[in-house]
Amino acid sequence: MKIDSIGVHEKSAAEYDHQVREYKWFGHEVLFGMCFEYVRPGERLLDIGIGTGLSSSSFARSGLEVFGIDGSREMLNICKSKEIAKDLRLFDVSRAPLPYPERAFDHVISCGVFHFFGDLSAMFREVSRIIKRGGIFAFTIWAQPPQSEKAPSRGDDYSELQCEATSVFLHKREYIGALLQACGFGILKELGLLARSGRKGDAALFRVYVVQEIGI
Repeated sequence: MKIDSIGVHEKSAAEYDHQVREYKWFGHEVLFGMCFEYVRPGERLLDIGIGTGLSSSSFARSGLEVFGIDGSREMLNICKSKEIAKDLRLFDVSRAPLPYPERAFDHVISCGVFHFFGDLSAMFREVSRIIKRGGIFAFTIWAQPPQSEKAPSRGDDYSELQCEATSVFLHKREYIGALLQACGFGILKELGLLARSGRKGDAALFRVYVVQEIGI
């Protein structure tokens, strides 16, 4: 995650859960519902960019052991207060390698995080390193901006859009598919999800992916 996006989340941590409800963002609920058939109690799940724990709470209630990393200390403090995670670490997730050994987790999720990255190749390689064989990797990306915004082109893989105090990135479907294949993941489920932007009635398109580690 870029430094400026960490700063934005530090400042908004106390209001984050409320803001999610106000924006009617249900990505974390959709992601859990799409993963539910593949996960079992007692399995270890890493949440990359866990924030306040919204995406992990349903997995924790279903009996999984939740581990989380995030670049915002304030977000992690709120997550810790919810008592849903076995282990939380302050870590800038744009750095590699991630602070875990190979095959450490049964599953990995990341919701509402990857649109802060342009190039996702290093992140996906790291996930393929730390996830167990056959594990589920579920995540969201931003696919199209609101109609009121036009993202300038940057190469064939992603576009950058200035959003408030930070940059966000929109990733092409073809790029995600090729990257997943190169890292040894097969797509199980893919879903388009409309979400409100800061402008009333203006919606952006996100995609939710559930993929499985199948090896290269």
